[in-house]
Amino acid sequence: MNILDQFFSVRIFYLLLIIFISCEEAALPIDEEGTPLSVDTVSFPVTNSITYQTPPILGSSDYLYFGEKNDYKYLFNLIRFDSTAVGGGYPFDYYNDTLVVADSMKITLRFISDSIDQNTSFQVKYFPQSDDSVFNELTTNYLNFEESLSSNIISKATMVADSIDSVNTKVTLNFLIDTTVLNVFKDTSNLNFNNSFLIELTNDENYEYKFHSSDLSGGEAPELKVYYRTFLNDTIVIDTTYRTYKSIEDISIIKPPKITSDDTTYLSIGTAKGLKSLLFVDMDGWRLPARGIIRSAELILNSIDSDTTSGLSINAYPLTSDAVFSNFLFHDEDPFLVDVTLMASSVMENIILKINLRNASTDIANGKKKNQGFKILSNSSNDPFKVISFYGLDNSIYYPAMRVIYVYP
Repeated sequence: MNILDQFFSVRIFYLLLIIFISCEEAALPIDEEGTPLSVDTVSFPVTNSITYQTPPILGSSDYLYFGEKNDYKYLFNLIRFDSTAVGGGYPFDYYNDTLVVADSMKITLRFISDSIDQNTSFQVKYFPQSDDSVFNELTTNYLNFEESLSSNIISKATMVADSIDSVNTKVTLNFLIDTTVLNVFKDTSNLNFNNSFLIELTNDENYEYKFHSSDLSGGEAPELKVYYRTFLNDTIVIDTTYRTYKSIEDISIIKPPKITSDDTTYLSIGTAKGLKSLLFVDMDGWRLPARGIIRSAELILNSIDSDTTSGLSINAYPLTSDAVFSNFLFHDEDPFLVDVTLMASSVMENIILKINLRNASTDIANGKKKNQGFKILSNSSNDPFKVISFYGLDNSIYYPAMRVIYVYP
């Protein structure tokens, strides 16, 4: 090799090195002699795929839903309040002090609009006989929750509009609750009391109402206020005030509509409908070259919807249990376990999803992990009622596949 060739070889080597180091988290292999890196691409087919359904779980939603819309039935909402007040301290047993008299409680939910166009009645119940495991944001749904555990109705309310300033108003739902319920909350014989309430419409309505949940960034989470008086002695009142307890868990319990043909014909995902999809990428028999590194391993899917999927975020996980690629099935509980440490997420651009499963694919290619397939589902940041459908294996143009770019010395 002449001097000019050596010069250009070194320049190319360092150019490749700069490009990959600037884009890749992992260090790139270079042998002791500074051998330039080779770059290669291999595509793997998706050989099996299926959509399935589980009961929807909306524990991470920004909103609490009441009523009905597009055949989604919002059955009721569950809210659990913190056991200490905002700012710390004042657990519920504080109100057992002989010089403290609690007068009432109020639950407040913030409506998403600043105006009221319906005079709808809501009602609230609580769980006097239950411990702290009334519900779980990650698992509770319309099939596994026992509404019969709740009490009789303890309060009813309609929404009211209050002025924030000379121009703006806010609409809230306020339930006034007497001290009978507070007596249960402050009972020290049950140290793990649930602090939970069930809120629902008084009557079924074909209309949707949305309130802020505790997950809404910048929103007003549901809150519980306890109004009380403190005394100097038996007769002299020192102060009349209240303490605020914020929601730490809340969830809408919904029943989804019937499945459509599109839901099962394509690979479909959607939180409120409980839709998830599985794909098996046939990487069997392929191994990375010695000291090779996967630059990217993009699972590529094409949406059937041409104009409403851009910006939506999709999560993908490698399975840790064997997938069942049969007909569309409904499961009471999700039987397909995943490795959450290898989760990847990506935002759709136009109609295309490219989700980089580099870490999981690296473990599979190095023989460290069994290839059992991947699960995809809608990210909690998306509209939970949006169903996203992708073309499946039967489409000869937009079929799903994985494209792996790797480097080796």
